[in-house]
Amino acid sequence: MRFFIGTTNPGKVREIGSILSATGCSFERTEPVDPEETEEDFEGNALLKARAYAARAGGVTISEDSGLIIPALGGLPGAWSARFSDCELDAGAGRVVGHRRSDRPREEMDRANNERVLELLAGVELPRRAAMFIVVLAVATPDGEILFKGTGESHGWIADAARGANGFGYDPIFVGQDTFGKTYAELDSMRKNLRSHRMRVLKDFKAWLGRYLREHRP
Repeated sequence: MRFFIGTTNPGKVREIGSILSATGCSFERTEPVDPEETEEDFEGNALLKARAYAARAGGVTISEDSGLIIPALGGLPGAWSARFSDCELDAGAGRVVGHRRSDRPREEMDRANNERVLELLAGVELPRRAAMFIVVLAVATPDGEILFKGTGESHGWIADAARGANGFGYDPIFVGQDTFGKTYAELDSMRKNLRSHRMRVLKDFKAWLGRYLREHRP
């Protein structure tokens, strides 16, 4: 069976594809849609994107919304993780008060997002540098039906500087609680996938997928 992966982020395509390569199904990236993420949480945006990408692809589509939560910043970057450096903040209140889309390339945006987090945490020491990655993954049909929804989390803290050349997003500044002091970007893809928030949610997805295939394969 063929599924589509709905995202404009090539890093997510590589990571999801590598984790799911053993299922025996084919996974194809959809054409770009990049719907406006109007919801205030990861679940709302994941459902919105899954439906939009499935409608565009014309087939069953896997999409997700994910990001970084830092309690010391009032939960930021949160749902604004991918666009954090384009946001106007009320840092004292831990909330976004405005957003101006810059349309910078993804790698440039990732660097700017990381730099902003490090600036906001300057002088903050452990344990107040605690952080959590969260992902909500959804599978939708072209008519908008949600076939699967699941959540995964990874816990750790923010490093004092960006380190490593692997991964994407906030990987260079996120140290996992089980990575022995290394950032996710200092891990190879196999070691990162073993402990990532996507691996956790995709385990649940693969269990659902097994049941779905038994019901729908000829």
